[in-house]
Amino acid sequence: MIVDYIEKLKEIVGAENVRDDLVERQAYSRDMSVHVGVPDVIVFANTTEQVSKVMTLANEQQIPVIPRGSGSSVTGAVLAPTGGIVLDVSRMNRIKEINREERYALVEPGVILNNLNAALDPTHFYPPDPSSGPLASIGGTVSTNASGERAVKYGGTKDWVMGLEVVLADGRVLKTGTIVPKSSSGFDLTHLFIGSEGTLGVVTEVTVKILPTPEYTAFSQIRFTNLEDAGNAVTEILTGGILLSKCEVLDSVSLDVVKEVMGLDIPEEVGCMLFIQVDGHKAAVQDQMKQIDEIAERHNTLDLQWTDDPQEMTTIWEARGGLVAALSKVVRGERLIPLVEDFGVPITRIPDVIKEVQRIGEKHGFRIASFGHVGDGNIHAVLLLDARKKEHWDKAREIAKDFIDVTLKLDGTLTAEHGTGMAKSPFIGREMGEVGIEVMRAVKKALDPNNILNPGKMGLDDTVKDIYDYFAFTDFLERPDEVKSYGTPIDNEVMACIQCGFCRLGCPIFAETALESRNARGHVILAHNLMTGAIEPSEELAASFYQCTTCLNCKATCPAGVVVSDIVEGARRRLVEEGYLPDVFTPMLESLKAQGNPLGEPPASRTEVYPAGFETKAVSPEQADVLLYLGCVGSYQDLYIVPSMMELMDKAGVNYAILGDKEHCCGYMAYLIGSDDAFEDCLEKNSAMFSKMGVKQIVTTCAGCYKTFAELYPKHSDPSTWPFDRLRTSLRTSFDVPVLHAVQFMEQLISEGKVQFTGGFPRKVIYHDPCDIGRHLGIYEPPRNVLKSIPDLELVEFPQNRLLAKCCGGGGGMKAYDNDLSLKLAENRVAQAMDLGAEVIVSACPSCKSNLKLGAAKVGKERRQRIQVMDITEVVAAAL
Repeated sequence: MIVDYIEKLKEIVGAENVRDDLVERQAYSRDMSVHVGVPDVIVFANTTEQVSKVMTLANEQQIPVIPRGSGSSVTGAVLAPTGGIVLDVSRMNRIKEINREERYALVEPGVILNNLNAALDPTHFYPPDPSSGPLASIGGTVSTNASGERAVKYGGTKDWVMGLEVVLADGRVLKTGTIVPKSSSGFDLTHLFIGSEGTLGVVTEVTVKILPTPEYTAFSQIRFTNLEDAGNAVTEILTGGILLSKCEVLDSVSLDVVKEVMGLDIPEEVGCMLFIQVDGHKAAVQDQMKQIDEIAERHNTLDLQWTDDPQEMTTIWEARGGLVAALSKVVRGERLIPLVEDFGVPITRIPDVIKEVQRIGEKHGFRIASFGHVGDGNIHAVLLLDARKKEHWDKAREIAKDFIDVTLKLDGTLTAEHGTGMAKSPFIGREMGEVGIEVMRAVKKALDPNNILNPGKMGLDDTVKDIYDYFAFTDFLERPDEVKSYGTPIDNEVMACIQCGFCRLGCPIFAETALESRNARGHVILAHNLMTGAIEPSEELAASFYQCTTCLNCKATCPAGVVVSDIVEGARRRLVEEGYLPDVFTPMLESLKAQGNPLGEPPASRTEVYPAGFETKAVSPEQADVLLYLGCVGSYQDLYIVPSMMELMDKAGVNYAILGDKEHCCGYMAYLIGSDDAFEDCLEKNSAMFSKMGVKQIVTTCAGCYKTFAELYPKHSDPSTWPFDRLRTSLRTSFDVPVLHAVQFMEQLISEGKVQFTGGFPRKVIYHDPCDIGRHLGIYEPPRNVLKSIPDLELVEFPQNRLLAKCCGGGGGMKAYDNDLSLKLAENRVAQAMDLGAEVIVSACPSCKSNLKLGAAKVGKERRQRIQVMDITEVVAAAL
């Protein structure tokens, strides 16, 4: 039956928009909640017509349909506990109309909230601002009635939606609302669907209200010794007619966390902090600032800071902005757990609820951080636990029950902005009451008699009866001996991931494929399931893990800072052990073993690019101050990097040695693809050779070689720091040779006056940060300093540079595994450089140079525009 309807789905949306393979289905089985639900198929819809036809088919065959946008839910609202179709509308992402005069915008459900505001900027904005704004889809915010920091003044999503287009369970298309400011026609059907979490229909179009951007905005951080004073100050501010646009709070536990993890200098006497924003006409805002100052003073403020500079605001709000990330880093391996954590209470009860939360934490021996939108009574109480420990989950269950009791005792609501989903389904009846649940179920029955729309959510059926139904961590608690560890460091990284999906913002492979299995979150989910045995090694699974450049752009956008590259490499090792190394890498490993390089070249060919006469001036490593290690790509596949670096060192008078045909691959390629044996062979061989030669310092032009010598060799030659689950017992070596990348060494030579530029480089240059020395090791300024020192050179920057620089596609084994996709990433980077008017793309990595050159050739031909690609050593040599 499943096969039959899947074929019909392919007829509706196209075979390329249907995925029923286990790898992709498991990648869609998680969100930020503790739950799991594996769909039978994922369907990517592009039009309302397609959604209508999918719903008609599903209704006829009574197949569950779970609408999904970015998957950033914290409640399990986008999961498929009973299987069925995950209907992904993220590709319906057009902004169809912006009407500034009538103050509305018409958007599809997959439009990202921040992208809408970017399109409205600078004249207008859309007020709802959940913290997931960079990722959250408009459809998702409608489904949960999301809000955020600005809710204190502007309210939630329900206050800003004018109309909807909704596909009902039977496939009919309903249009609700109007673009006029008010209407009294019939039932308010628009608001019926807002907050319904996809249980009543699938949103395919949203008309939202927009506002002119406020003339003036001011930000404040206010410190108090205790919660009571802060709470009283907030109450007086809000009840005194001052209209704040943001009002956030951090309790003492939260402050302890940011001090511990972020190293913030917050005095011990500070027990609570408020973060306030006021916007509007400048004179009115400044008057309100004075009133707030007076109120804060009356309530014993320790310190109060104001700024109207957004950059300074980032600084004074650093504690609030960094809290969630800090919570995820307190103890590696523990994770932020959302159970019943976004309750709302009357504003005057905020101090009471925070005290109750702290009492609950003390009662159960858990550190619980309270923070959130104090201005509208919405508090987030977050606990951290190790998902592998049963005793932690047992306490978490009791804490969740206590949270609910406290919330209802204070006349609050169980969820102020995140929705009910699966997480709160067992408890929703306590808030809604018997009659309330009956009415909700009657509405559901009328619109969806077959209960196909998002079953198991909002307490509308009995699918989820317990807080730990459809639990994602069962194997760790009930069958821990069967869990196949990658080794503690990598296991901890897997556990630290909270499945929020922010990695989508960084991952260059996801940007091209739009597949969750190719995104960092999908990789972590699959690595988790590989540990538990929920998925077995296969060629399909290998395809997911090897379509990754290990660029770590995901870490740059990850609140928890998860090192996904280590997780990917751990999974690759598991796949290699089980015999699933992709065939394309086999000849590379054979060449590495036989020739000392993975490129199939004889050792004697290494010196063909060396400048003439290098043999006569060669210095032995024992006598040299520096060993110049040139790497495989630079030696075999490039004509200019090696002679440029040697020319520079000669003119700088450096006493250096080269290995010539004795140079052996560092093994980085073997490490990347998961071949422990081949990597350890290289480690042993090079360590022994460098030790025997008495090498004092290494300088290398290769970013991958630098990472290998600077990070991997020292770590992997010590069993106590080896990150994976095994270390060859025969490996008995150590590595402690100092190493510099060429950019660091050149910067040093220039600063010492040993490099003199007699010429210039009158070109507009843009610098591309290689991932291996950039995000992996934080080397950003040395190459820029080198380029800035060259006469006549004009340096420009990519919009996304340094930590957020986009990968060129040449790393992580991607170039060999999927050349077309690798090249596409290079083309994207080249096109950006051309758009900025750059004449030369400069990098500091032979692999980056190689891939960018290929990209430049293709894009240049398509655009009929030339751009040169050079290594930084070539630019320096050209100006000598």
